[in-house]
Amino acid sequence: MALEATRTNLELATLRIERPQEQPRRKRSRLVSISILMLLTAVLGAASYVIYAKTVGRPQTVQTIMVVSNRGGQPGVILSGSGYVVTRHKYITIGTKILGQIVAEPIEEGQHVRIGDVLAQIDDRDYQAQLRQAAAARDLSEANLRLALARAERARQLIRTGVISKDEYDTTMSAAEVAQAALKRDTAAVEYANFLVNQCRITSPIAGIVLQKYRELGDTINFGGQIQAGGGATDIAQLADTDDMRAEVDINEADLAKVSLGSHASVVPDAYADRRFEASLVKVYPKADRQKGTVKVEVQLNQPDLQIIKPEMSVKVSFLENQAPATQEPRITVPKGAVRSEEGETYVWTVREGIVQRVGIVRGQETETGIEIEQGLNDGDVVVVSPQANLASGRRVSVGTESNGRGK
Repeated sequence: MALEATRTNLELATLRIERPQEQPRRKRSRLVSISILMLLTAVLGAASYVIYAKTVGRPQTVQTIMVVSNRGGQPGVILSGSGYVVTRHKYITIGTKILGQIVAEPIEEGQHVRIGDVLAQIDDRDYQAQLRQAAAARDLSEANLRLALARAERARQLIRTGVISKDEYDTTMSAAEVAQAALKRDTAAVEYANFLVNQCRITSPIAGIVLQKYRELGDTINFGGQIQAGGGATDIAQLADTDDMRAEVDINEADLAKVSLGSHASVVPDAYADRRFEASLVKVYPKADRQKGTVKVEVQLNQPDLQIIKPEMSVKVSFLENQAPATQEPRITVPKGAVRSEEGETYVWTVREGIVQRVGIVRGQETETGIEIEQGLNDGDVVVVSPQANLASGRRVSVGTESNGRGK
């Protein structure tokens, strides 16, 4: 029995499955905690770097301009103001002295016309008939005059021989004078009738542009008819003289001494800021505006582009200083906002290869366009236009819109 029990136990021992020994629960929990801590540290580090790069660590953005030296070839601006385009004769209203129906009007607003171009045609049949009547009356007077002159010549011969009396002679001579006066009267009537016919054809007295039409084809001109606002009873159109285009601007009376007749100026239309037209001062109005404290002046555009320059267009007028002779020392001009002064030092901020540096300068005269720099800057330097208060030398910056500047 004992032997049999021992064999049974051995057989059961061979059927037992060995299980691996489990690690203690405390040791496994510690490894998991360390792994989680390391992962959280990595995530926080990456987030901190991103926040730093987007805030404190991001390069500061600055606006810059590249300065270019000039040896005095371009005059500076001494005075500027805003005004409007006008013409020498302002605006000319063309009309007619007669009444009638418009049968032709080959113009439109904005159309350029030359001297002699037809603006409108009025039905002239009535006036042509009057002209023919006047011409017939003149022909009759010419015939009567010839007869009267012939009688006067015979009367001179007969009075010498005593065939006719002195009264008959005087009557004959008086009839000749009456016939001569009648011819003058009828000739004047023909000229007036011809004038009326010519008035039916309205032409342009200037080379200009049509600003406004007061009449349309088929309208009848009469003193009781309907007319457009701004037009008279017999007005046809309003023109502007484009042979002499000007800009009208008000300047402060305190600045009047800075300019004189012939002063050079430049005109820039507000609608075409990239276009500049040379001009010169041709008129100073004799009366100042007491309330505004200004004086109105006009500058004449030397070569206006009529495709761009239009009457009543808004423009900016800049009066230029006299052309300075070329000098050996180049002049560099920077915007006024680029120059800073602190603790007795005048300086600007320059940027090279993305690094900002503070550079001391010696400033020259101040003009309307900027400040001249006598020392401290060179041709081609990049200057910060409006530096922020927290700039520091050696700091990396990001350059915004960069443009080229030219010293005046």
